[in-house]
Amino acid sequence: MELDVPFLDPHGEQPELGAPEDYEAHHPDDHPSDWGWHGEWGKVGRIGAWVAIIILLLMITATHYNGSGTAWLIFIAGFLIAYQIWDIRRRRNAWRQ
Repeated sequence: MELDVPFLDPHGEQPELGAPEDYEAHHPDDHPSDWGWHGEWGKVGRIGAWVAIIILLLMITATHYNGSGTAWLIFIAGFLIAYQIWDIRRRRNAWRQ
């Protein structure tokens, strides 16, 4: 039985699966900040982090068979709280350097 589809033919020419030639090219004139992205989520990200912290702490009230789930919830919420405090201090002191 002859295959009509060339890319299914095991003895035929293999398709080009690599990245395009321009994939790793350096584009000095195209910087993300030129079109609006400055590497931060802004107020939405900060509010979302506080909402996530509240949800994680509310999840502690769920039924757990042992303390490992509670420990993970507290650890992750604590990490997010520490990050939020660091971010508040970083933004407050950004112009003082």
